[in-house]
Amino acid sequence: MFEDVFDDDYGADSADGGGYPVEPAADEPLQRGPGAALMWGAFLGCSWTWIIGMVFPALLLRDFGLKGCAVFAVPNVLGAAAMGTVLFKPAWSARIVREHAVACHNFTVITVAFHLYVASWLFTGLFGFAAAPMLVVAVGLCAGLGMRDRNRAMLCVAAGVALLSWGCFVWGTLAPGAWALAEWSPYAPRLSAGALWAFLPCSVLGFLLCPYLDLTFHRARINATGRAAGPLAFAFGFGVVFFLMIVFSVCYGAQLLPFIQGKADASLHGMWLVLLGVHLTVQAAFTITIHARETLEDRSTGGASLPWLIAASGIAIVLGFVARLDDLPSHPMAGGLAWGEVGYRALLLFYGTAFPAYVWLVMIPTRRPLTRFGVEARTGVYALSSGLAYALAWMVFIRDEHHLVPYIFALLIGARGIVELLPKERRD
Repeated sequence: MFEDVFDDDYGADSADGGGYPVEPAADEPLQRGPGAALMWGAFLGCSWTWIIGMVFPALLLRDFGLKGCAVFAVPNVLGAAAMGTVLFKPAWSARIVREHAVACHNFTVITVAFHLYVASWLFTGLFGFAAAPMLVVAVGLCAGLGMRDRNRAMLCVAAGVALLSWGCFVWGTLAPGAWALAEWSPYAPRLSAGALWAFLPCSVLGFLLCPYLDLTFHRARINATGRAAGPLAFAFGFGVVFFLMIVFSVCYGAQLLPFIQGKADASLHGMWLVLLGVHLTVQAAFTITIHARETLEDRSTGGASLPWLIAASGIAIVLGFVARLDDLPSHPMAGGLAWGEVGYRALLLFYGTAFPAYVWLVMIPTRRPLTRFGVEARTGVYALSSGLAYALAWMVFIRDEHHLVPYIFALLIGARGIVELLPKERRD
């Protein structure tokens, strides 16, 4: 199936040497063999250790206990790791990026903005206003060390970031309060088992489809050209590197929860202050750096994503600081949650609605190519259905109206049916 979708006319797209992203030269190192799989695996694992993987487990432990973390972790690891095998040829990955560059860059813009929102909201609560210079210095180090030699230096930075986080993990198991939220019989989950079953299909949908819009994933797939190196890099990166990061998040979840909930008396033990200061800062800085790199090297949209990145980042930082204010009025649409958590969930919903909907409705091809009118109509179907899906998801995951989950899937399935009925080019 993928041979028909991606191999057709591939050479014509890249014959002028202007293909995006830049494909590796034949003599560039770390394309094949075990070394390439390990290094690109470390890159992938750290690139996916987002503000989601580092913070969301604390909310899931509060809401569902360990079952919630399992429902989050298993689709996350398997969905991301599968990309290396689904896109078995690097050429397929390169073609996806060129044909869906705008959507991929939108994904990048929201991802960087998401990190900066959490930095201005949660990090400043954890570390005070020292969080800002900490993050700036960490981004500067990642960029300064990693930009000198395109891929090889950045891979070394990724390996260093992974080792730092693993060191924090080992040390964190000895810190007071470790695993406090991860008891096998949670003290009192906030939500019912029925809500967990509603979360499961949404978790599968998001983590199964979102990876195909991540430019850092595509960079890894394009550069790990060996027949086994690419799939093994994804398997190691998510099955080992990233999975350990999620387990670490479970370990320190109890330390984050009071800050997420906006409790005025929240404080960190001195040991956790150091451990989380290192882990959260270097991982966030690495993710911001490599995603910003994709925007700076944007050849496919004429650099149009850079202004959006700057604007979205500024708005996210301001909203993060606003969310920390103590006297914000409550609102029924917030579902009784602290405003900081509402903002966090609002950004998280993009990865459960708009981005997977794009892959489902636009990236996955129809049985025959659409006419020009059909392509424009498909864009309208996507915009309308993803907007409605986002509104429904807000009601589900912020207001806890979990009975609406089937309507989200019915909406997306119906939208795909409409896409399949749009006018298609005639075969000669």
